[in-house]
Amino acid sequence: MNQTAPASGSFGSTTSRMIPMTSLGPTEIKDDIQGRFLRQEWTPSIVSFKNTTASWRVPALFDVYSNKLYFLENNQIMEFVDTVSEFSMILIHKDDSFNVKFRSFYPAIHQNTRETFYEVLVDGEYQLLKCKAKTIYQFKEQDIPEAQRKYNKELYYAYFPNKQMVLIKKDREQVMAEVPSEYAEQVKSIIESKKLKLKNEESLKQLFKLLNEGR
Repeated sequence: MNQTAPASGSFGSTTSRMIPMTSLGPTEIKDDIQGRFLRQEWTPSIVSFKNTTASWRVPALFDVYSNKLYFLENNQIMEFVDTVSEFSMILIHKDDSFNVKFRSFYPAIHQNTRETFYEVLVDGEYQLLKCKAKTIYQFKEQDIPEAQRKYNKELYYAYFPNKQMVLIKKDREQVMAEVPSEYAEQVKSIIESKKLKLKNEESLKQLFKLLNEGR
């Protein structure tokens, strides 16, 4: 991946938002991204842009709820001027590192726009995505009575090779019902052969990894 040194005024501008600064240190996996934002703990990150092949390595903070990405340059809080298409936050676990990847420019769905960032849980032709942005609070299932509706803390989405985006749940029957018709038999075959109940995030990840492996 290409890397360029940040240059003031080219990709970022200062923000008037007051964010207490801390030193950039190791990030333990047990600390989620929003937790690090609330504690203002800068995370080593790699940022890619929509209109250039350049990428940056910078300390960054991501407000998952507001869908805002900040970076630190010369002890100043900066917001990106050029449109960010993807970024990875590098977390440290003991002697190993772990990347949490976020990507935008997926099809608009419900209250989410093309600028909404999704955490990429499984990458490839078949992608499993997770969103915690505040826009998901505005999504309500119309077939559930108002009194029984709950605010969504996170939603899962599937992105298929035909560029179709669908909302999925940790529910086997719902997943099979929402899959685009051209992939339905493939998904059903994997679910049945591997006896996947799809009751948790790990089993959803297993399904999409197997889809990318063509099994």
